[in-house]
Amino acid sequence: MKHCILYLTVSLLANLFFSLPAQAQGPDRLPEPAIPEEELEGSPSFPVMNDIDSLLSPNVLRFCGQEVNLDPLYRQRKLRRELASLSRHSSTLMQRANYFFPIIEPILEKNNIPDDFKYLMVIESGLNPEARSPMGALGLWQFMKGTAQEYGLRVDRKIDERLDIEKSTQAACRYLQTAYNKFKDWVAVAQSYNIGQGRIGTELERQQVDESIDLQLVEETNRYIYRILASKIIFTNPSNFGLKESMLYYKKIRRK
Repeated sequence: MKHCILYLTVSLLANLFFSLPAQAQGPDRLPEPAIPEEELEGSPSFPVMNDIDSLLSPNVLRFCGQEVNLDPLYRQRKLRRELASLSRHSSTLMQRANYFFPIIEPILEKNNIPDDFKYLMVIESGLNPEARSPMGALGLWQFMKGTAQEYGLRVDRKIDERLDIEKSTQAACRYLQTAYNKFKDWVAVAQSYNIGQGRIGTELERQQVDESIDLQLVEETNRYIYRILASKIIFTNPSNFGLKESMLYYKKIRRK
């Protein structure tokens, strides 16, 4: 009963604050950001960000065990932009994570998917379990109907398993593993979730960049990996963003 009440509370909050999620897996599109750029009512005009330089030192971050080099100044600028944007919503997101992360993390681990992909879910849906995009993507992982069915979810008039937290996460794991088998690069896998495996494969071959993070794609996908990195930085360093460590208490919770 407690889980049910908490889920309903999270769902209501989610519907209140986030109404424009991104559409995952679609080819050649201009997706809507899951977390809106405009300020929430009551948010500070300037996000609280303390000692950010120390978080970006020694200019190397790790995503899914891979090093992301931040020596190029243009990469630092992109990451700082996303930190400023996302930090406006960090308190709300952290409260939602207290419910969803304990469900998601064991499924990622069981499927040998890096834990960092929970931050992809954060930016896809704003941790809104009922998020629906104008293009028809639905749920925490923002599956389009066709992709959901391709990866084993039932989507019809009676049942839509994109709304099932555990089943949709299993499907996301299948998608991510399939993409990794193609690209052998978790950054490219994350990008493909936003714009499609076919498009990423084509652009990697065409552009011949040294690192997939430097692919020139549509604006939202160009920003996508930086939004994921920003989410990880905020969740792992809450005090630098005016948040208390105690807010992220979910690791103490275990589902029965």
